[in-house]
Parts: sequence; structure tokens; C-alpha cells
Amino acid sequence: MALFVYTCLCYLALPIGIIFHLLFIWRRAEFRRGFWQRYGWLPQKQHQPVLVHAASVGELNAIAPLIKAIVSDLKLPVLVTTTSVTGQLRCQQIFAGNNRVSWAYLPVDLGVSNWLMLRRIKPRAVLLVETELWPNLIATCARQKVPTILVNGRLSARSAKAYARFSWLVAPMLKKLTRILVQDEITAQRFVSLGEQASKVSVLGSLKYDLVIPDRELDITNSVVPEGLCWVCGSTRVSEEVALLQAWGQLPQQVKGTLVLVPRHPQRFDEVADLCQQSGLPWLRYSQTHAENQPSAITNEYKHHPRRILLVDSMGLLMHFYRRADVVFVGGSLANTGGHNPLEAAALGKPVLMGPHCFNFTQVCDQLEKVQGLRVTTNACLLEDITQLLTDQSLRHTMGTAGAALVDQQKGALKRHLLAIENTLEQALGE
Repeated sequence: MALFVYTCLCYLALPIGIIFHLLFIWRRAEFRRGFWQRYGWLPQKQHQPVLVHAASVGELNAIAPLIKAIVSDLKLPVLVTTTSVTGQLRCQQIFAGNNRVSWAYLPVDLGVSNWLMLRRIKPRAVLLVETELWPNLIATCARQKVPTILVNGRLSARSAKAYARFSWLVAPMLKKLTRILVQDEITAQRFVSLGEQASKVSVLGSLKYDLVIPDRELDITNSVVPEGLCWVCGSTRVSEEVALLQAWGQLPQQVKGTLVLVPRHPQRFDEVADLCQQSGLPWLRYSQTHAENQPSAITNEYKHHPRRILLVDSMGLLMHFYRRADVVFVGGSLANTGGHNPLEAAALGKPVLMGPHCFNFTQVCDQLEKVQGLRVTTNACLLEDITQLLTDQSLRHTMGTAGAALVDQQKGALKRHLLAIENTLEQALGE
């Protein structure tokens, strides 16, 4: 009954949703690709793949090693679905050379869309990453006896509270999942309190600790980040750049170097460019640094100014700039959006600074803060904290070493996830 009510509401909202979808893609050309995929017409490039759904860039980066392991160790093809365009672009960057991995957009959560998707691709299993719980998708998989596993599961206190308000829908949905593989014991308890059977929930650790740091290739940062200190602010969100630019402009005179801003969403590049222009400091767009018509006067002013700004308006370069950084600020944490993954910077041995809103990565941030690899700041304390980090090399080294050691110590969730998935698939074949 609960699923029926949910499905009816989805179909009632469908005409309005389609209108908004058409208006959206009319205004944003990058969303026009994959239009029919959003309604179930996914490409049939692999034979009975494992379908892995990672909503956006953060989830995809975390799950990428597991996808590669499924292909290499289990010898199975994989279809990766995302929700966001940035996630799709990141997927293409990671797996462009792997013909055993294909990608598409996940359909909207309608019974007919999910039925069409499953009928076309006939997946061996469906893996949902972190909190990607869709009632109709899970129900359709259950009816067609497709094993459905939540991997690298996490559930913040805020999300658990929201789910509890809809227990009439959430509890039956959870019971249709084959297994739930979660990051920590607190998350496991939250799923059980929402109605899941304790026997189906396994605590395997976070896949984010098993991230693979790419080998150092050509240093793309060398020409755009001159000598001096480098403060990289990654995955920044609305309102954060204002505070970061203000702090950069108010630092003591002895601090000389480059502020690197990497907005989370490409549609905000122009907005952040306006903020850089208003700062009064010399700045560049990364995309313009290789332009032949770049005025040399601007380039010289930028390179020789003691305090400069670089706006990275290209996707997939964050790790390159993290590697160059002296200090990393991880965005989404001054803005109340839950924060983004600090482990990429920590794994590179960088001291990490975040705002107080880290509820998407509570356990990770708590662990990093406990070993003093991360410092939590606020808008009021940002200037003081970044001043101390940029002027104290010993502190930066201590924090970076502690964070890297924690990441190395916590690895192992990848092997545990792979074994659990393999066992689930074997049990499904035996039934």
C-alpha cells in the first residue's frame, strides 16, 4: 500500500516534472544528452552487467576502486549510472579506456522506467552507493529477483530523522534490499532502527579510505601556480567563495602565494569569476592559461603579484591541485550542505581545513580531527585559522603526516565489500 501511494504521487507529478525537465534542458545544453535514459532507455553495451549507481562525483570517486575490482577480480562487466552531469563526465574520465565499463543516467524513480531499464540491460545485480535508496527501483529489482545491495552505506542523523518521518514507506523498502553494507556501527544501528533486519546489515568500513592516488604525471599546476604558498579550496559552494576571498585578502603581508578556487559545480564558474574580479586582486581562469591570445601584461601581473587567485574552471583537476597545495579547504562545510570528502587531501599528506557543517562525513571528519589531521573552522575564525596554517610550516607538516597515516591505517573496506558482493551473487545463483 505504501509503495502504491508513493507511485501514484510520482505519476501525478510526472507531467509537471516533464515540463520542468524540458525547460531545464532548454536552458542548460549540457543536460540534453541522455534525455531518454532518464525514462529507462539505457544503452545495451554490456551483457548482463553489474549496475552500479553513484549519484555524483563524490560517490563515484569513492566507488571507482570497487568498480575496477569487480571488473578485474570478479570478471564482470559494469554499467555505471549517475544522476548529475558532472558525475557522468567524471565517469568518462575514469573509465574511458576500459571497454568493460559503460555509463548512463539513472532513470527517474517510476515503475515503468525501472522496468524498461531492467528489461533492456538485464543486470546480474544492482549496487546502490551510500544513500541512493529509490523505492520503485528497489521494488522492481525485488520483483525480478535482481540482488540489490547498498554499498558503502552511510546515514547521517539528519537523514535518519527525515527517513523516520516516512517509516511507512522506508521500512518496507529496506526489507526488499538483499544486503546493506555500511561504513560504521552508528549507521548500522540507524538502518536497524528504521526497520531493517540486523542480519542483513554488515559493517565493512568506508571505501573512501581505499582511494587510489594517481601517479604524478605532468605537473599541470606549474605554470599557473607560481612559487609561494598555495591554498587550495576544493568543491566550494554558494557563499563560501566570498568568505574565502575575504580571508585571502586580509592575510598578513608576509603570506605570499596563490589562492586556488575549485567550485563544485561548473554552472557556477562565471558567478565565481565575478567574485574574483570584485576582489581587486590579479586572477586567472585556468581555461585561459593556455590561450594564445592571453595578454602578456595580465600574465606578468598575475605571476609577480604577492597575492593572486586562480579559478579552476575545468573538471577533473582537483587532485592535481591538492597535490600542489600547502593547505586544503574542503568546501560544502562553511555552507550548510554537509561538506565533501576530505580524505583525498589527507591521503596526499595535506593539512585539511573545513567548516562546521560536515554531517555528510561525520565519522571521517571526527577521525581526522581526533588525530589532528583536520581543523574545523567557522566564518568568524577562518582568517585566524588559515593565517596560522600558512605561517606555521611545522604545524602543516604535523597535520599532513597525521592525516596520511590515518588513511593508510583505515584501508581494507574494498576487499571486504568485494567478498560480500561475490558471496551475495553466488547465493543468488544458487537459489
